[in-house]
Amino acid sequence: MTFEASPTPAPRPTASVEVPITGTGLDQQVPLAVPPVRIQIPAIEVDMTVQPEGATETGAMSLPKNPADAAWYRYGSWPGGAAGATVIAAHVDALDYDIGPLSRLPEATAGTEIIVTAADGHEYHYVVQEEGMVSKPDVPWETVFDRTGPARLTIVTCGGQFDYDRRTYLDNVVVTALLQP
Repeated sequence: MTFEASPTPAPRPTASVEVPITGTGLDQQVPLAVPPVRIQIPAIEVDMTVQPEGATETGAMSLPKNPADAAWYRYGSWPGGAAGATVIAAHVDALDYDIGPLSRLPEATAGTEIIVTAADGHEYHYVVQEEGMVSKPDVPWETVFDRTGPARLTIVTCGGQFDYDRRTYLDNVVVTALLQP
């Protein structure tokens, strides 16, 4: 009985693929978000703590019940991030609490300075570029929560007339500020 060796198949040619090589040093790591913990708008006497929040079951941004406290949308951009809108929002008022500091947000006109302090103590300075009262159905939410474009701060609260039947404000106050170098 003789055994024949099976012929070794010739290697198949492979497509030329360039595999990207990325360093793993600390200088190569994606930056981690450092959450904001305080927002100040000295010109309109706003000084609020900020806590990270996500979204409600309905898809709206979660907010602290007390209008004296603001929320940062933790699934978006952050102060010091390379791009996109850092979103901070708060209730304008609530039945169980007093009127909140952001009730004065319509007074933050173009040129107003805003200071956001991150958990690591770094202060980020922004200057208001755009502000306005927008009817709730007309708020461009895709722009408010946009993660692209220049690093900026977007502050949102309710405003305008209150609809007592629906128990909601009819408008939102939206302020956009650019990060200063």
